[in-house]
Amino acid sequence: MTLTTVARLAAFAIAVLGSVLLIGAGFTPDVQPDADAYWHAAQRLREGGPLYLPAGPDETEIYRYAPWFAFAWLPLTYLSQDAAYLIWRGVLLLAAIAAVVPLLRRPSPAAITLSVLVFSLLVSNLPAGNVTTLMIGVLALGLPTRAGPYLLGAAASLKVFPILLVAGYLAERRWREAAIAVAVAAVLWAHVLVFGLSTYPTTTVSGESFYLGGVSLLAIHPALLFLGLAGLGLVGAWMVIHGSSWTWLLAAAAIPTVVPRVWLPDAAWVVSTTSQLDDSLRQPGQSRR
Repeated sequence: MTLTTVARLAAFAIAVLGSVLLIGAGFTPDVQPDADAYWHAAQRLREGGPLYLPAGPDETEIYRYAPWFAFAWLPLTYLSQDAAYLIWRGVLLLAAIAAVVPLLRRPSPAAITLSVLVFSLLVSNLPAGNVTTLMIGVLALGLPTRAGPYLLGAAASLKVFPILLVAGYLAERRWREAAIAVAVAAVLWAHVLVFGLSTYPTTTVSGESFYLGGVSLLAIHPALLFLGLAGLGLVGAWMVIHGSSWTWLLAAAAIPTVVPRVWLPDAAWVVSTTSQLDDSLRQPGQSRR
């Protein structure tokens, strides 16, 4: 057995162990589902109540996403909450599988090891039911298609930071796709104005910002966030100017690196552009399907 084989087996074993720990941590009984916010928001829409509520003692009532996502949850409110959550988590599980499919198209030892880690990160999010898993899975498969800009715009309307991926279009001089992604995000988010911003929640009940927390660089120290933004910004600008298709990977890695509110499953954003990057490297300068 060669040293390379031993190293690969060791890396895979560590990935499996890490996966067990991640999934075990995610399936603790005290997890409060993010899905509660989606459920309650859809219920309020169904009953003619306000979509957005200010921070209160029950944070599961607080919804901070674009209105269209609450409307998408409306059909689930005609089921029991347990049944609705079972379906939603089933959708997220399929999205987690979709996220690693591009990696396994060329199943090298490195790709398999990374797939195990990414899949476990996303599966660890199932108890919370956060929409992040769905966004990553959809973009991993959909970005290289004609629907890519629209899917990216929809994702950015839910959580603004996926708009960083537009840098990939800019690097490839695909101005139309970049403009579509930005326009779709803006249009879908603009519907917030219809429901009013007076009660739109921006803080927790304790007065802290909703947009800070987790394991972000800002949570560790503001100076780290500044250095991260400056470093990635400079490298990203250089890559865009020089038309590097690797801008896709940098933009995806930037999401869990520089956003101010980050949780461990967000590390899986790094694979959201796998298919797009592979397509770009195989067909440089050509229009996509």
